[in-house]
Amino acid sequence: MNRCADPMVDQQVLCAPAQIGKTVALVENVAGYYLHQDPSSVMVVLADEDTSKFVSSDKLTPMFKDSSALSDLYRKKFFTNKTIDTPNGGHIDFAWASSVAKIATRPERIVIGDEVNKPGYNVASEEASRLTLITERTKSYSTGYFKHIFLSTPTIDTGNITMLMETSDIILDWHVPCPYCGVKQPLRWSKEHIHGFEDGMYRGKDNKQYKFGRVVWEGGRDATKRQIKETARYQCGTCEKLWTSIQKNNAVSEGEEVPRSPSVGDERKWANHINRIYSKMDSGKLENLISEWVDIFKLPKEKQVGALQGFINSTLAEPFSMVKKLENHTETHVLKAKVDLKPQTVPEEAVALTCFVDCQKYDFWFAVRAFAPDFTSWLVHYGRLSTWSDVENLLFKTEYPHAGSVKPMKIWRAAIDTGGGEGKYENVTMTEAAYQWLRKNQRGKGCRVWGTKGSSKSFPGAELIRVGKPFDKLPSGKAMDGGLQLIHLDTFKLKTMFHVRMGSAAKDKQDERPAYLHKDVGVDYAKQILAEELKVNDKNEEEWCQISGRANHLLDCEIGCMALADPEWPGGGINLIRPVAEREAVAATSGRRVISKGVRAHD
Repeated sequence: MNRCADPMVDQQVLCAPAQIGKTVALVENVAGYYLHQDPSSVMVVLADEDTSKFVSSDKLTPMFKDSSALSDLYRKKFFTNKTIDTPNGGHIDFAWASSVAKIATRPERIVIGDEVNKPGYNVASEEASRLTLITERTKSYSTGYFKHIFLSTPTIDTGNITMLMETSDIILDWHVPCPYCGVKQPLRWSKEHIHGFEDGMYRGKDNKQYKFGRVVWEGGRDATKRQIKETARYQCGTCEKLWTSIQKNNAVSEGEEVPRSPSVGDERKWANHINRIYSKMDSGKLENLISEWVDIFKLPKEKQVGALQGFINSTLAEPFSMVKKLENHTETHVLKAKVDLKPQTVPEEAVALTCFVDCQKYDFWFAVRAFAPDFTSWLVHYGRLSTWSDVENLLFKTEYPHAGSVKPMKIWRAAIDTGGGEGKYENVTMTEAAYQWLRKNQRGKGCRVWGTKGSSKSFPGAELIRVGKPFDKLPSGKAMDGGLQLIHLDTFKLKTMFHVRMGSAAKDKQDERPAYLHKDVGVDYAKQILAEELKVNDKNEEEWCQISGRANHLLDCEIGCMALADPEWPGGGINLIRPVAEREAVAATSGRRVISKGVRAHD
């Protein structure tokens, strides 16, 4: 509340649990302060119209009437559920997030957005985002004179309050001292729920890194009421001693704000995070928190995800993402899949090369992978290309030396992602450009090239690949001579499969179809492979989700290479191709080209 009146602060953000006093502190008290101590124009934005009316008539109006200091400002006819005007020149406009007309009214010096993660703030319209419209009300005021105040319980990791926190100049946590070792630390439920921190560590006031503590008890998810009552404790992250709820409450009283990164002294956008573990009321008792958690897993499975999100959001004040922690899902682990293979060189065991090209607006990402008949594979080439001519040169002319033959090897099969998006040229989307290129280059150049599209929904059962229906028109409606047929990929299953195979390569498990890398593969590759994380959605279904700001083109290329070699691909899989030495021996004796049984000539 003090920072909301500090001329050195332009914005104050609070991410906190439900029913903890956020609205009282940063809406009612701050609005009352500015009308009484510093008469100003204030806009209070609530999530919906009903809440706006409730706060104006049942919260702020009674506050002015009942307060000895504020009652002199109360004039009944000037206090409505839309506006409040005080005789000293103060003014409050009430608005709700879903109404652009209410938000985009007159200039305001102070704007307060309450529960900015509620649905009303994300209603789709042709206008700018609701938060942008709110902050634009203060454009006529100079830095140090206007205030933006936002508060909310979080929802998901891309929600408004989380984004506001992450774009703040400084984020503060309340660090409390351990009753035993004295190390001050932010209170957290477990290392799985520490959004915004790297490597499970926090920065202390002394600028050193420390381990987080956690809430502990005996019995886990099956704990009895007695176990919870007798063993509920908070475990210090440093000395690992156990605190009771009383010790925890006493420590909270002795805490202080500590920034997550060193202050540089000129921060104007501030953010605070607190959770219910800090509460000294009954709802913050360790025993009650644990009981609430354990009860979630007694519900029917289909209801657990919703209840779990409720606990993570409303109690822990953490965004809900349900990221599934994958074993060794790190850049170091990915690069353990490297073997002593020179780049752009085909190992002796390989019988064919597949290539997948991911189209972007201005360039193309690609990967070339060598396969053995047992589906063991090696990444031999990856990178970016600038033009369609470069793509043609790679697919139709490039030859790779082969350790098992005197003859170099060309790409056997290739595919191009035809996903949508703006193209390089006006009125030509990426999809249309890919379709037109495929019509000219799909057959007759030695390497058969297919158009692909990732499926938005996973296919039932073990199905990975589906052949789409033929079509003869571009998305714009123009006719496409000869037509086209796309291959639809179950990207969820393929990405999961690729991570399993790469994990097998990292552990050198040769009986589990390992996916190896050449020896010069770098961190640039590993970052793209790890650009997506496995989450559980609100339907309790797993899905791969791209991490904000991370490129995933090489991951898409790798699953495309793997799909091209799969038995479900039209014409059969890599397992039908004979070893190179065997093919050359037969060809030498017969004097003719050999095509493996089950694989069509054009493949």
